[in-house]
Amino acid sequence: MTKLMVTLENTEAEALAQLAYAELRDPREQLRLILRQELARRGLLNTSPATPGRNGECCNGKVSNV
Repeated sequence: MTKLMVTLENTEAEALAQLAYAELRDPREQLRLILRQELARRGLLNTSPATPGRNGECCNGKVSNV
């Protein structure tokens, strides 16, 4: 797994933290989910349910039964 450092403005970090809190996620996992969803939306990421992310989440944000 590759690690990246992302620099956010304070307002962006606060919005991310607020969304993560509302969805019961760690802000890092929330950012990862947002990134996967956007890459999938643009057709740049395979969203096959056979490759769930951490905690059983697939790239479309739905929980897998795998």
